[in-house]
Amino acid sequence: MADLAAYVQVPDLEAKVQRASEYLPQTLREFAPEDDSGSRMYAPSMLLQNARGLRFRPGEVTVWAGYNGHRKSMLTSQAAIDLCVQRQRVLIASLEMAPARTLARMSRQVAAVERPARATVEAFHRWADGRLWLFDHVGAIDGELCIALCRYFADKHEGQHVFIDSMMMVCGSEEHIDEQKQFVTRLCRTAVETGLHLHLVAHCRKPSNGDDGDPPTKYDVKGSGAISDQASNVVMVWSDRARAVAAAAGNPVDTTKPDALMTVEKQRNGAWEGRVKLWFDGGSLRFTSDGSMPGPYELRPLNSTMEAF
Repeated sequence: MADLAAYVQVPDLEAKVQRASEYLPQTLREFAPEDDSGSRMYAPSMLLQNARGLRFRPGEVTVWAGYNGHRKSMLTSQAAIDLCVQRQRVLIASLEMAPARTLARMSRQVAAVERPARATVEAFHRWADGRLWLFDHVGAIDGELCIALCRYFADKHEGQHVFIDSMMMVCGSEEHIDEQKQFVTRLCRTAVETGLHLHLVAHCRKPSNGDDGDPPTKYDVKGSGAISDQASNVVMVWSDRARAVAAAAGNPVDTTKPDALMTVEKQRNGAWEGRVKLWFDGGSLRFTSDGSMPGPYELRPLNSTMEAF
């Protein structure tokens, strides 16, 4: 594990106090039409084509939340690949899964098959160099170390995105409301100070009746209300578990209905909020927005002058 002690620091306040005129270029950009500077989530299969209004801007925090077992990590893994395709530098801190397991899942998603060929897996790993990093640690870490990890990635690797999976591995108890609030506050400040976009995976509290058949809202995020209040974006992920059980049992299901929903309930700096229907392919672990079979990603080298799509 890298020595992160140097990245546990207090910001330089002198550098943070500037004359108003220093901000003229940034102020003028606030009045310009929104461009594509914020990375989008879409893939060759046109994943989330109806959510192109969602942007992951520098200096923001996105909370991805849902019930336990509703494939939040599966969707964020695919989002990380989509960002890497766009030549973004991404760090995954999957605190509940070893890096090799994470990469095995991503290899399936990239190849769009359950058991990709060895040559395909090797090609994906070569392609990922310069785009994708993983934090080699399974288990809980404290908030200070998590913040230091983000600063380290921004500084040493010129990072752009960090996925923290999940909140409960940093702030273990939903009873520790103050701890959660302080961590999210520091996470938001770190995003602003480093220019990173930080993706935080969070859980939703189980409904009192034990039924997770209805999609949750941002008000169902487990723990402090500051998690969704302070984040720039809140994305809810829900899977139709009853439909999946019926399909697994061989019962007929309506294929026109989606397997999952992704709902953008908050986007502070963007105009679009809404719901996207998703279909899940169990072999590739990929989501599509139209129910079609996903195809493999086209992996272009970093020095290619051609766009990914």
